[in-house]
Amino acid sequence: MSKFREATVSNNEKKFTEDCLIENLRVDGRAFDEFRELKIQFGSDWGSCHVALGKTQVLAQVSCEVQVPKSTRPSEGILYVNLELSPLAAPQFEVGRPSDLSVQLNRLLEKCIKDSKAVDLESLCIKVNEKVWAFRVDCNVLNDEGNIVDAASIAALAALAHFRRPDVTCDGEEVIIHTYAQRDSIPTVIHHYPVCVSYAIFNNGDIILADPTLLEDQVSEAQLTIGLNSYKELCGFHLAGSAMMSPEQILQTTNRAATRANTVISLIKKSLAEDTEARQEGKQAGFSGSYLFDDSVDNEKDRLALSEYLNTWTTKTSKKRAMKEKTDADNAENTIKKECLMPAVVEQINKQSAALVPPHTEDNKWDLHSDAEDDDEEDVKPDIELIPMEEDAKLQRAKKGKQTLAMDTSDSEEETTIVLNADKLTKKTKGRRK
Repeated sequence: MSKFREATVSNNEKKFTEDCLIENLRVDGRAFDEFRELKIQFGSDWGSCHVALGKTQVLAQVSCEVQVPKSTRPSEGILYVNLELSPLAAPQFEVGRPSDLSVQLNRLLEKCIKDSKAVDLESLCIKVNEKVWAFRVDCNVLNDEGNIVDAASIAALAALAHFRRPDVTCDGEEVIIHTYAQRDSIPTVIHHYPVCVSYAIFNNGDIILADPTLLEDQVSEAQLTIGLNSYKELCGFHLAGSAMMSPEQILQTTNRAATRANTVISLIKKSLAEDTEARQEGKQAGFSGSYLFDDSVDNEKDRLALSEYLNTWTTKTSKKRAMKEKTDADNAENTIKKECLMPAVVEQINKQSAALVPPHTEDNKWDLHSDAEDDDEEDVKPDIELIPMEEDAKLQRAKKGKQTLAMDTSDSEEETTIVLNADKLTKKTKGRRK
């Protein structure tokens, strides 16, 4: 399959976005420090989490297996974090070929979650130097609408906190892994909850946008990503681009990011508590009853917003036209109904034939009589008369100047002969005889 080129931003889009920012406006209507709506939903399996940050969606799944530990850390488990950019998220992404963006995002997640020691790796040890648990977090981007790293960090952290590993019994050299039915699963031990908070920088730091969209991210001069936990500890920092920011601006942005991190972590813990309570009560767990399949949540808002925009563009002329079309349609429908309800009529054409015709209405008038009968009834005298050839020539001269037709009405089998202007033809014949 050929590679799709990434959609470039036109000069008009860039100029429009910059002009809006100068007027303290954003394209999607948010404030500069306002974040998009965050939704977290857990699946039926342990360690399955779906995160929607606006229209950016990421699905994370945690899996585990028993492996040999690293020689440098024989008593610690192993943690892998992988972010996959599939063509499902955007057409320019390819399968099996990591791009520069994919490598950068994976490195940011490793710094924020793995290098910050968020997960207690020593609790994953089964037997020193022999067997440990290896956790793998796979994050798949379902839709790219900007700020992937924030959604991916939240999904990975929530999936790790939601995951339950099987219990293990070690009897000498034999290691027994119990199923979930045999023994209760063991939750993951997490020391702290680090999340990423991203910003887009414009005009050398004079304009800083929180939670940038895809268009804002492509137009921005630089991108700032900060990893923080609920204790305001810095777990990661990445500044990419060409913007020059002062230390004061960076500190102010970091303080605002810490407030956002506390809000996100509180939402993660609340979602985990609700999922645990629902499972204990025996309620249905998974994505089937979530907002992903509820049309009344997002679609209703979209329909209301669309109706407001459409009402803004509705004019009086269009309303009058719509009312007229509706009235005409109603009148036509009523006429058809009346005609269908009226019985049909049998009318006689002549002594040997008759016809079944629909009822006579103003719009539907059937006339079975000939034109000759109508002429007789109205006593209309035509300008053209039919005269037999045996008629006296005096009668023809008396009607001088009048257009006549001479027709042979004899009983012969010859074709009928019609003579136009018989008087003129008679004069010419007499002149020739003389």
